[in-house]
Amino acid sequence: MAQPLRKNRDFIVLVAGRTISQFGTAMTTFVIPWLFLQITGSGTKTGIAFAIGFIPYIIVSLPAGVWADRFNRKMLMVVADAGRLTLLLCIPLTHLITAATPLSLLYAVQAGVSLLSAIFDAAYGACVPQIVAPAHLREANNALQTGRSLSRIVGPVLGGVAIFWMGATNTIFIDVASYTISIASMFAITQSLSTPQEPDRKSFLQDLRLGLSPVWNIKPVRYLMVLATLTNLVGPGIDVALLYRLQHELRLGAQWAGIIMTGLSGGMFVGSLVNKWVGKHIDVGRWLTISAGLQVFPPIMLAFTQNGIVICLLQVYTGILLVAWNVQSVTLRQTLVPNHLLGRSSSVFRLSAWIFIPLGDAMAGMIGQAYGTRTYFIIAASVLIIVSVLCMYVRLDRVLPSTVESVESVESLPSS
Repeated sequence: MAQPLRKNRDFIVLVAGRTISQFGTAMTTFVIPWLFLQITGSGTKTGIAFAIGFIPYIIVSLPAGVWADRFNRKMLMVVADAGRLTLLLCIPLTHLITAATPLSLLYAVQAGVSLLSAIFDAAYGACVPQIVAPAHLREANNALQTGRSLSRIVGPVLGGVAIFWMGATNTIFIDVASYTISIASMFAITQSLSTPQEPDRKSFLQDLRLGLSPVWNIKPVRYLMVLATLTNLVGPGIDVALLYRLQHELRLGAQWAGIIMTGLSGGMFVGSLVNKWVGKHIDVGRWLTISAGLQVFPPIMLAFTQNGIVICLLQVYTGILLVAWNVQSVTLRQTLVPNHLLGRSSSVFRLSAWIFIPLGDAMAGMIGQAYGTRTYFIIAASVLIIVSVLCMYVRLDRVLPSTVESVESVESLPSS
């Protein structure tokens, strides 16, 4: 009988260390843009900083997946956390020495932290099935999502308070401390987070090709990748269009806009609680299909409502659905993909799902400014309707762990 999560010491240590680290990261995610605006006063340069913080992650995702399956995952996470800690520490230390924060340093830290985050995430996403029994994967991912959601709600608030009392650069010391705790939690985990090394060491390209094989050959995973890619083409852009609408079309104050945008994180926290109950009554594939259908309604309603309270509730509703989709998607992939291929296949999946996010964000901004945000919301709803129809067509509601092929059958790509 599988050990309950509440008695799984290693999982509890992992959740505790990761949650504390995410609280620190959520604070820094608020502080760094604040510093950029404080130094430059330019929204354009701040936008460039966000791009710099995204591009290295995408570039390194594929090799990071290979490393996660080839090397010791625990040490990869420790090295990544230590690197992020060191980079972030440069900001307050430089300010203490020079009483200024060079803009070039902020750009460099953004790029370096992004690169190391890709390495950490590749190893982290593959290690959970090593310490959690398959029967508890869904519950485990939900618990991890709860910690992440809480950090996204509370972190920016704590960051704002800390900036007021400590100053922006000194606030980063808190994130540095959280990475220290995360590193300690990694060493406290007693079980191995890696899979045994394959006897015949392959080249990097061969390893990468093997990582693609489960994504291609396991049909539910392939379908999920296509659906996630289409969703991310418009999903994140909805936030961009919504912020533009609040500021330029509805002309709401910053306080109202902040509350509305925080509604998404609040919904994600509620969603993690709802998802725990749903997990006992609805299987993974069926809940994926239901959440895909329900996500069509927010952009349709956003296109026609001007009521701030309704918009905030729609953000909460969207956050609930985001958790529903993300937890089921991760759980399904962890169940169907052999663990020694999970690092690589997750990186391939992530690259495909995320690569169009910058394009979608740019489209949302341009369409919203040129034709009004209502036009973008209708376009987004149309794409999500296609996702919902495809989700029903491929019958993810019938997906069970038994649908995975044998390891041998997924380790070769079709020739055509």
